[in-house]
Amino acid sequence: MEMFTYYVQLCIRNFKRTPLFFALIMLTLSIGIGTLLANLSMLSLMSQDPIPGKSDQIFSVNMNTYAGANNTFGSMHTIRYSDAKAIVDAGVANRATMHYATNVYSRRADSQDLTRYSSATRATTASFFAMMGAEFAFGEAWKNEHSNNIVIGHELNIKLFGGENSVGEQLELQGQIYNIVGVLKPWIMKPLFYHATEGRAFNKTDDIFVPIEVAIDNNWAIHARALSTDDYTTLSETRQVNAYYIQAFVELVDAQQKLAFQTFIDGHAQQLQEKGNHRHEVDNRLYDVNDWLEYNEVVNKDLLAFTFATGLFLLVCIFNANSLMLSRYQAGQFESNLRRAVGASRKQVFYQGVIESVILGITCALVSLVLAISLLALYRQLFEDLAPVAELPLHMVVIGFGVALTSSLLSTIYPLVQGARTPLASILK
Repeated sequence: MEMFTYYVQLCIRNFKRTPLFFALIMLTLSIGIGTLLANLSMLSLMSQDPIPGKSDQIFSVNMNTYAGANNTFGSMHTIRYSDAKAIVDAGVANRATMHYATNVYSRRADSQDLTRYSSATRATTASFFAMMGAEFAFGEAWKNEHSNNIVIGHELNIKLFGGENSVGEQLELQGQIYNIVGVLKPWIMKPLFYHATEGRAFNKTDDIFVPIEVAIDNNWAIHARALSTDDYTTLSETRQVNAYYIQAFVELVDAQQKLAFQTFIDGHAQQLQEKGNHRHEVDNRLYDVNDWLEYNEVVNKDLLAFTFATGLFLLVCIFNANSLMLSRYQAGQFESNLRRAVGASRKQVFYQGVIESVILGITCALVSLVLAISLLALYRQLFEDLAPVAELPLHMVVIGFGVALTSSLLSTIYPLVQGARTPLASILK
């Protein structure tokens, strides 16, 4: 411990003797590390598994039952109500859900304030919550798919009810009264795989969840990609016409169940083809969560390329720091060899250099974190689509310290080895 304290004192003395030199080293490494850390943080959030433990069991159902003459879309993730309903009612999958995105204005039914809040809403089935891993703070999902019972998210519950148990309370949505039967716990899902299309992969989870049958009956608008080969006036008519706007997800626990479900949807599509409902070859596809995210290119390719470039930039920074440190050790070689002449071993001189490198690395790490946070804040201002992932997770802070220490050691290890290998006699003769 005494020698360690001595090494630290020598390090501080060296820093004070040449502050501009060490500031240049620190800045060189910190810029490279900070830039890489900011980009790696965003890539980490973009590419993470949104539902660990179940991501290989939940599948997006894509079908090619498009009724138009020319199907240029192939297998589509938006399907008709009739197809989605057949999937949910078949009972082949362990769980099955169908949903579409909409938006409503909400207010407390008993509020004297007429202020209404625009609320992202998911029209779905009760099986949605268990499949997606959404946990309830209060209450549970609705039992009746045709009831005016709804579930609300944690943030809306705080906004309207101060975070208290609001089960049994009522909301006014689009001029009608709905009963709250469940309130979710804080739920963060990144990426939002159940709506990974249309640039929504990093949206927040929805504020309100309502039975899809009720939303359709009340003509709640579709706030997502929709396609139809038939005309319709109200959404309730889409139960009978070729309108493609519903997404279906299924939970399949093993390969056998997956095969059984694939056989079911292929048979369903084949029957429709034979009845003249569509003219296309059967081409139904199942994508598990991570495959679905990859298919929709959730990871920004430009960001991936830029991150690779910043990695190369960091290597250049390490090379430059290495050159500067080598020059510094060569210039101070007489001093280190004088220490060896009065009794210090090569190992002790080497250890002192390592301690100096570690302290430099810790300092670089702290500066790098500040630079990374600042860069992420700049990204949030300049690139709206990257704002939801422009964050610095805790595990990236740990990685940042590791990269900083490694970079510092890499920039000093060669000069240290070269200094230790220099024959003492050649310097002091």
